[in-house]
Amino acid sequence: MERTRRLFFALDVSTPENAQAKAEIIRLKHTLSPLGQPVLDDNLHLTLAFLGDVSQGAYSSLCHAADKIDASVFSLRTGSIGYFNKPKILWLGIHPSRELERLAESLNTLSHAVLGTDKEGIPDSPRFLPHISLLRQVEPSAINTISDAYKEGMLSSLTVQRFGLYQSAPHPTHKGVQYTCLNTWPLSVARPTPKSDFPSYSLKDDHEL
Repeated sequence: MERTRRLFFALDVSTPENAQAKAEIIRLKHTLSPLGQPVLDDNLHLTLAFLGDVSQGAYSSLCHAADKIDASVFSLRTGSIGYFNKPKILWLGIHPSRELERLAESLNTLSHAVLGTDKEGIPDSPRFLPHISLLRQVEPSAINTISDAYKEGMLSSLTVQRFGLYQSAPHPTHKGVQYTCLNTWPLSVARPTPKSDFPSYSLKDDHEL
């Protein structure tokens, strides 16, 4: 059986140009941290396309397909606080952006073309709702304790200069997951910046984002 890894395309908020915005997001996360399990600072990201379990061959094909993405640098603004009831995740929303929607749509389209829309393990494409997860394991009752001021979230600007292909794997501390960037693509220049070859891994890498 061919080994796989759980992968997703995303925007990383840890880039130098977004240092101030990341610091503001971390402060908000810290303020809300009594409500649940905070996402690690290094794991803060905006998912563009979740791919599921991907083989090494499919990973290479995805990278070649992503080479052809043609998009320009753009900016985003953070918005209000939101909540996913089933996974119990508290998140920071993103104001609507046509550039972001087009990039996410392009990555979802190429992903389904490479991986196959009817292949077992490939998730359906739900309505794209851009967000940055802040806390996990947040009980629904805790939402009512958030003041209106914090429910409004925060207004910060993010500059999007690149997107990446990331791996989700168990954290070395065995607490939660760790996200590792395998490859990045700068916007406006459709050429990837390889990080590494597809690394060795364990079939135990089966965690949700």
